[in-house]
Amino acid sequence: MTDRITWQDAFRKGKAPAVVRALCEAWEELIATSSDTFHAGAKEPDLTVLLGEHLRAIKARTRLTGMWSYEQRMGTLKRVSVKGLRVTEPKRTDIHYFSDKDEIDLVFEFKKLDHTPSRRNNYTGSEGMDRFVTGQYSLGHPAAMMVGILLEHHDDCVPPLMRWLNGADAKLQLHMETVNGQQTRSPSAIFPDHSPFDTEHMRPPGKGPAHHTILISHLFLGFPNPPRAIVRRQRRQSLIAALEDTTDAAAEE
Repeated sequence: MTDRITWQDAFRKGKAPAVVRALCEAWEELIATSSDTFHAGAKEPDLTVLLGEHLRAIKARTRLTGMWSYEQRMGTLKRVSVKGLRVTEPKRTDIHYFSDKDEIDLVFEFKKLDHTPSRRNNYTGSEGMDRFVTGQYSLGHPAAMMVGILLEHHDDCVPPLMRWLNGADAKLQLHMETVNGQQTRSPSAIFPDHSPFDTEHMRPPGKGPAHHTILISHLFLGFPNPPRAIVRRQRRQSLIAALEDTTDAAAEE
């Protein structure tokens, strides 16, 4: 417990909150200055690449001395024959900030999020949170950031995610720690100004720091005037109805 409290206190008092603040401000700047390419309809990798490059461009202004990187490749080296090695499970971190001076090594993994179980599963599963839990990302480090890119209103996206994360399936699948009966902890212990909640996960032997767990802070970023989920469903139903009407009319002809 002492190790956990010590590093959390160091994160709060150090440069880590400034790193998260810089990322949030860079996101808002791109919304204001690059709406043709930085919008909810853009592909997830395109958004993170643009954000990563913008963070590098404004680094001097943020007064952060560390390095921003994005699409950083990583994999597992495996021997497949006596004279053959192969890189297996190749992956790329979305955005990474590293500072040896400030002892910060923070990975940001981005996933689009709405009210649907499929988006939620992508956020929590093998393409999202699970990469931190298993040690594929942030190996040996105590903290990481999951960033939900909101495609709908916050109230349609985040509360359903929190309900699932507080359930039995999440506890089992993501090896979640429970405090006061909750698996989500609000607000964040280390980024309370930006992250609404944290989750803590037990890691496999040799994958975590001395206290064996990783704390994931959850950050949610969006775009202006997000639709409510019911509006999106109504639009989809109207489109389906229009297509059916067109098909029926063609059949009658």
